[in-house]
Amino acid sequence: MKRKFIVLSTMLLAFFFLARTGQAQDFIKGFSLKLMGGYGNMAVGDFNTVMEDLETLFSDIASLIGIEKEGEFKELNRGFECEGEFIMNLAGNFGIGIGAGYIQRKEKSEFSIKGGEPIVNLAYSLEPKFTAIPIKLSVHYFYPISSKVNIFLNGGIGYYFGTITYHTRVDMQWSPQEEEWEKEEIEVKDNALGFHGGLGFEYNVTENIAFFAEGAARHAKLKDWEGDYSSNYMDVLTEQSSGTLWYFEALGPSGLEKYYSGLEIKKEKPTGTNIKNARKAEGDLSGFSFRAGIRVKF
Repeated sequence: MKRKFIVLSTMLLAFFFLARTGQAQDFIKGFSLKLMGGYGNMAVGDFNTVMEDLETLFSDIASLIGIEKEGEFKELNRGFECEGEFIMNLAGNFGIGIGAGYIQRKEKSEFSIKGGEPIVNLAYSLEPKFTAIPIKLSVHYFYPISSKVNIFLNGGIGYYFGTITYHTRVDMQWSPQEEEWEKEEIEVKDNALGFHGGLGFEYNVTENIAFFAEGAARHAKLKDWEGDYSSNYMDVLTEQSSGTLWYFEALGPSGLEKYYSGLEIKKEKPTGTNIKNARKAEGDLSGFSFRAGIRVKF
């Protein structure tokens, strides 16, 4: 909490410092409000790796017992983003802006294995959701190429507040009369500093309104996730835990002599003779996006 307060306070003070100096009236040329939406990709990090390995495990089990897997994992990657920014316009076509945004990636995947003798029916569904709220401080440069069109550059730092929720359900059928199900839920949070930049152009519709389009990039990795885990078997709470979200690789079931990656929430790092490469899980917000919007000048 102390780190959050220091970062956000520094960003706000940097934005308002010029407005409180004696030379502000000559240096500040006005204000503008920038609103935008866009579509982009995101690296995501360990979460996609673990989900892909889970699907691979199902495929390997199906091959081992001679049946087929149906369905597939849908990777978290592309999605919509939105952002608003308040810009203080300075002399020399420069500006300083502070803004906030919303980033979300969400997919639902289902896969199953069915058949065999004795009967084996396993249906697995998972729905991970990755969201982040960035608070950003940026420097802008606007270069006019005509009375109507500007090219602009921007870049700066941001503080990213991330949340991941992860819901799974497995339905198991061992015979026509024997069915079971189990649910798992994870919610973890983390925050970290990141960097961003962009390049675009804007068209001045009127003296006070401009439409713009830009390509943007960001780099932000969150490596200290904390949260809660719960497991529910047939409407009975079977396990709860809180702590750090860990990434690890564990040896698969008998007959599958290979390692599969996984995630676990606990106080201490996972250990054991069948576990390797245990470390804190990483979420990666880094990626590119294309955005468009409107800038209102005051």
